[in-house]
Amino acid sequence: MANKLKYVSNVAFTDLLFNIVVGLAFLFLLAFILMNPIAKDKDIEEKSDYIIILTWDDESGDDIDLWMRDPLGNILSFRNREDALMHLDRDDLGLSNDKVELPEGGYVYVYRNKEVASLRGVHEGEYLVNVHVYNKKPWKDSSMKPSNIRVELIKLNPYDEVTQAEFIATKKGQEFTAFHFTLDKDGEVIGIRDEREPLIGASSVHSVSGSGQSSGAPTSYSNWFGNDGSWRNDPAAEGSQ
Repeated sequence: MANKLKYVSNVAFTDLLFNIVVGLAFLFLLAFILMNPIAKDKDIEEKSDYIIILTWDDESGDDIDLWMRDPLGNILSFRNREDALMHLDRDDLGLSNDKVELPEGGYVYVYRNKEVASLRGVHEGEYLVNVHVYNKKPWKDSSMKPSNIRVELIKLNPYDEVTQAEFIATKKGQEFTAFHFTLDKDGEVIGIRDEREPLIGASSVHSVSGSGQSSGAPTSYSNWFGNDGSWRNDPAAEGSQ
């Protein structure tokens, strides 16, 4: 009897169990793939949305604002962050609103100066993008110095950096024309120019290729700001100057 037991082996039974486990794992993987099919390119609808990104030195205390006008005359700004198909994500105040409260309590400072406007759909015609230096404030190191401004027009899906403009903010009240861009009925850019055009009503407006010029902004905008570019709390009461 002892001689018979020494020839008994569990290898065959172990192999059988192993094959069963491998088979079940394969069936589980197959079922998972069938429940979550790979997305096909044709299932992804292309869109022709655009974003306009305004950035300036992260440690600058300057309050700089993005302004935009669509072909219908709608104005987007910190005073009106939702208009027609345009949307402004936030009013960045420089260092003033870089303090972020944490979920677990306490605060952290995120030094990032950025405003983003988006087009959720398009109107055929020309758009105007301007930048206004609402206020000059000390930097993080308490110094007063110019801020480097950058404005970008980006098309999404497919991604394309259409154009950009750069300026230097040296004083409160400056207004810059970044660019005009024209869209056709299909949402494609068919024209870009950088001629200066006042929108806000500051005392002068600048562009990439030129210095300042007198404002001549529409009355409905020019009475919003004083000669130094500061915001008037009650423009209707003060009237235009």
